[in-house]
Amino acid sequence: MPSCALTIKVNNKLSLKKPTANHPLPIIVLYASDDGQILGNLGDAEYLARAEQLIKQSGFGASLGESVSDYALHAKELPAISVIGVGKANKIANNIAKIATATYAAIKSVPNAAILWGDVICQIHFTQFVTALIGAGYRFEHHKSKPKDADKLRQVNIVCTKDGEKDYQAALQFAQATASGIACAKDVANEAPNLLTPSELAKKAKQLAKDYEDTMRIHILGEKEMQKLGMGCFLAVSQGSDQEGKLAVIEYYGKSGKNAKKPKLHHPIALVGKGLTFDTGGISLKHAAGMEEMKFDMGGAASILGTMRAVAEAGLKIDIVAVLACAENMPSARAARPGDVVTAMNGTSVEILNTDAEGRLVLCDTLCYVQEHYDAKVIIDTATLTGACVIALGSVRSGLYSNDEDTLFALESASEYTNDLVWHMPLDDSYDEQINSKVADIQNIGGREAGSVTAACFLQRFIKEGQAWAHLDIAGTAWKSGSTNAATGRPVALLAQYIRQQTQG
Repeated sequence: MPSCALTIKVNNKLSLKKPTANHPLPIIVLYASDDGQILGNLGDAEYLARAEQLIKQSGFGASLGESVSDYALHAKELPAISVIGVGKANKIANNIAKIATATYAAIKSVPNAAILWGDVICQIHFTQFVTALIGAGYRFEHHKSKPKDADKLRQVNIVCTKDGEKDYQAALQFAQATASGIACAKDVANEAPNLLTPSELAKKAKQLAKDYEDTMRIHILGEKEMQKLGMGCFLAVSQGSDQEGKLAVIEYYGKSGKNAKKPKLHHPIALVGKGLTFDTGGISLKHAAGMEEMKFDMGGAASILGTMRAVAEAGLKIDIVAVLACAENMPSARAARPGDVVTAMNGTSVEILNTDAEGRLVLCDTLCYVQEHYDAKVIIDTATLTGACVIALGSVRSGLYSNDEDTLFALESASEYTNDLVWHMPLDDSYDEQINSKVADIQNIGGREAGSVTAACFLQRFIKEGQAWAHLDIAGTAWKSGSTNAATGRPVALLAQYIRQQTQG
């Protein structure tokens, strides 16, 4: 599992020691808005004058993400200065991740840097900044025979006002834990599908539990156990593949600790992740163009795995059960067919009209399993579930569905705190009618209209009355297509902050 090699500290003053060969002077980072104002200056006239001179001589416009440095101007006994443009000063909060990315690009070639934020950003945006700064250094080069040279940056001191130091210090540890969880989710989701099979994904969960054995334990179910439990919907998906489906169940004892005399989860938060390690569509085969991106169809499970790492590193005092539904959807002589009828764990019969609507099939049985075995305070599932959600919301916001107002508001609050944005979507009864089947209790698709909504309605059919539940459709946010073609690690930040909020309430 990944860990952050970058050391970040918070100080209320800039202290520069005499440079040596092993400890050179840092590059000092200041920020400027497009109206010419230098932000984050802590009253040091020398650095302010140099920054102003640099801006004037270079014609620096301070547009968002623009940077200029004075490497060629400074003497050996003086630190270099880099000025990062933030664009409109009143838009900093909206652009903090882009500013962090630009900052990392400006300082990655030096071993240490001092970032002068002063009191420009609050605790919330500091958390976002640190998370994004660490994330900007992420690489997935496990399979390259000649990976790029590693970035030189090893230490960053973020300098703030004395009044703001306490808030920044309080946010730092959680921001670092979140960044570690995001990197974990990215590493898992970016892996090649021939290497990350359902069994291997379950092993990732097992390794995580081993890494945090003082608070976690795990058990893994195979297809034989699922058959005994009557998980016919899950098995209808995995039966077409030579790779066995797995259900990885992680228990996190944040309240009592795993080593208590009688460890038992107390009213835990339940997290469920769709873990389709590859999705061909099954018999309802997808188009060839872009099918390689279907390795990201386990982004939901990856995000849950990353969230659990973030929670454990932050040491949050709360009980959680996390379940990864790991399967592969392949066409074969054994694969489910359109028209098949299967029975879920709770006895509901499902008519399969499209085998490419497989995520809801593995999830519905997983949701049943969680409700059968745990008294969950709330169940939250994350899934790259529908292309319809991508059409509706693009890659900016994840679709959020919930049957519980408190859960909805709490997730929206965490979303705003982390800038891992969501949008509340409907669950009207009229949409639910679209998934009624003529030959079974329910069908697995509801037609072209409102595809993301009817998929959520399908899942809601398997939630018991009175059980608080939320569904995050992350099909548009879990990865970036095109030249980037990489996992984003969303919604780890959102879920980690939501859980943190629950410990504070």
